[in-house]
Amino acid sequence: MAALALSLLLCIALIAVSLWVKGQIERFLFRWRNIPLLHAANIVAIAAIVAAIYYRLGGIDVYLRNLTEISGFWYVFIGAMQLILPLYLFACWLLARQREREKKYTRSKDKKVLYINEKYLARRHRDHYRSKTS
Repeated sequence: MAALALSLLLCIALIAVSLWVKGQIERFLFRWRNIPLLHAANIVAIAAIVAAIYYRLGGIDVYLRNLTEISGFWYVFIGAMQLILPLYLFACWLLARQREREKKYTRSKDKKVLYINEKYLARRHRDHYRSKTS
């Protein structure tokens, strides 16, 4: 039971770290374009790590060359994916909601700035920005 609880805590930490790394990869390589393949890679990598840690904490040694012999590992891997998927989707939703709130400006389809978000200006200058225009 302790192995399952520790695996769950590790799962939450890995989700946060992997979403941060995914954001940095998209920022540097793809200029903030959303790449769905990175989501799939994150879920599979986190599930493999959580399943291996569950086995390690349970006292069973898991090595890459022995994965074909350990039939139960794949059941734990699929179970870890089922555990991770709702948590990952919830974390992605929270991150998208935060990014939308922290958005600095709104663009038109031809990529021109339409207006600057007043809440961003208020946070930026730490005063209560009140627009003089209506």
